[in-house]
Amino acid sequence: MVRDDGAGPARVLIADQDPRVRAALRAFLRAHPGFDVVAEAGSSTAALTLARECGPTVALVDVSQLDKGERLELVRALTGELRIPVVAIGFEGRVRAGALEAGAFRFLDKGSVSELLLPALEQAADHVA
Repeated sequence: MVRDDGAGPARVLIADQDPRVRAALRAFLRAHPGFDVVAEAGSSTAALTLARECGPTVALVDVSQLDKGERLELVRALTGELRIPVVAIGFEGRVRAGALEAGAFRFLDKGSVSELLLPALEQAADHVA
């Protein structure tokens, strides 16, 4: 995939507390040529540090395992301060509103991630370009 702006693959930061989920997401994205996983983080602090160091095009953030304050702070910092679009994922629909209010480009339920993830990441990456 070449993005609408003619740039190369979307550079993705994955932020999820579960290393198994990060590995699965990494493998899924690496199987698609339009995506380059540039960093993985298991905490909000690591996600922000890696976002500053690696300059991802888009961040994929599991917001369901974070407390509300941490969730909002991470999404706001990524989207506001760093201007990185966030595709938020989670199991609980109740975190959807908070993630979107904090600035997430899109929220996906983990149950539907496989079919909706690639288009959501592509749209988020193109949104910033």
